[in-house]
Amino acid sequence: MTRIAVEGQAKRTHPAERGTVNLHVAFSGTLRNDVVERVARTHTILVDQAKAHVAAGAAEKWDSASVHSYVYDDRVKNSETGGKQRIRRFRASARLSVTFRDFEVLSTWLADIMDVEGVEIDWLNWTLTDETRKALQAEARVEAAGETVVRAQSYADALGLGPVAPVAIYEAGLRGGNDGGGTPMYAMRAGAMAAAGGGAQVELQPRDIDVEITLSADYETGPVVEG
Repeated sequence: MTRIAVEGQAKRTHPAERGTVNLHVAFSGTLRNDVVERVARTHTILVDQAKAHVAAGAAEKWDSASVHSYVYDDRVKNSETGGKQRIRRFRASARLSVTFRDFEVLSTWLADIMDVEGVEIDWLNWTLTDETRKALQAEARVEAAGETVVRAQSYADALGLGPVAPVAIYEAGLRGGNDGGGTPMYAMRAGAMAAAGGGAQVELQPRDIDVEITLSADYETGPVVEG
């Protein structure tokens, strides 16, 4: 018998269902207590807003687990001597992420917080729900596995080897001897652009998300041997 190794791929595309905004609040100054208080005050306001969005059902969850503070020296020009003088400064920051179901509410909230002093939006992440992602993966697995059958049989037919029978199937990265650096079992890609829009909203353009499956399989030619 002859062994034939093939690869199968499949992709499903779906509109983004969740939008997660990641931001941080940061202030710096020469007085430590003042800096910390400004960060805490602004951060508390944002957290209260995030909680309200979750309670209203517009957002799914919020998270704030990262707070940092440090001291650094800033060298500025001395107006009297013309030289440089060292000034001790303090900086504090706190992060927040909020996952939204309602993209219109997300858009409005982004427009509001962009005007808040000390707030910097880091990035937006577009995702699917776990239920949707798993359903798309299941569909793609069936198609990818079917593609391996078609490919293997095409090679066998071209070589006059007869029908093929499956020996093994591998998700990407799991084939023996693989260094683990291949294509992941599934990949999710999405992009977004946040640009100032008219009025009290930010224009969001989330792209569709691709869920991809890559499989490899081994087939042997010849009749299927039963138990």
